[in-house]
Amino acid sequence: MSYPAQILVVDDENNIRLTLNALLSRAGYTVTVAASGEEAVQRLKQQSFDLMLVDLKMPGMDGMQVVAELRNHQADTAVIVLTGHGTLETAVEGLHHGIFDYLLKTTDPAQVLERVKAGLEDRNQRLRQRELLDVVGEAVKELRGVAAPTTSSSSGPPERLITVGALQLDTWHQVATLAERSLSLTPTEFRVLLCLAEHAGQMLSYAQLVRCAQGYDTSELEAGELIKPHIHHLRQKLEPDPGSPRYLLNVRGKGYILQIEET
Repeated sequence: MSYPAQILVVDDENNIRLTLNALLSRAGYTVTVAASGEEAVQRLKQQSFDLMLVDLKMPGMDGMQVVAELRNHQADTAVIVLTGHGTLETAVEGLHHGIFDYLLKTTDPAQVLERVKAGLEDRNQRLRQRELLDVVGEAVKELRGVAAPTTSSSSGPPERLITVGALQLDTWHQVATLAERSLSLTPTEFRVLLCLAEHAGQMLSYAQLVRCAQGYDTSELEAGELIKPHIHHLRQKLEPDPGSPRYLLNVRGKGYILQIEET
């Protein structure tokens, strides 16, 4: 299931904000606007965005300062800089902040939409590549784990057990059991389950689960697409009836809750 991309438009000119808001909304995107760099930073602290269109020259905090602040909160957001005049200096500075593209404010609307689409596709490709690298890295760890000699429990750190009802997670040995039945989980599935177990009875949003289990920030929409396959596989291994979950409960459109009673 795909979701509308979340786009932040930052410009101190009201007519530019109105024009871009209408253009992008008609194209099916979800648009948030900010009239200053300072307002944009507040938005970035409240919500994740897939792409940001930002004016280069603004009173107070300028576009590059906004981009620098963005990278402190949302490293993967695609950025397109809007400018009345392009310069080599700003282009070089933009390279350090991972700017996807520069557009003149007089750019044809069709070209704006084209570059926005390209920026979103570039971001999604980077996220997919990162996820693939994570999968490969986990596979390598699993292979090394099989080949590595076992060590005495006294030589390693003490076991850390997390228990939620009939579920027990051994975080040192990466082993999960449900009612004394061993669960065959991938490393990612174990981490997702561990995150939920550490917050048993509480809802974790899609983005919180990705951050906890995968170690990076992304939008709720992207996080939902990343985490749902892992939840599906966990239900196949945990639930008596995966089609009617009792343990891994869905909060529609928001996240998941782990609830397991003693058997």
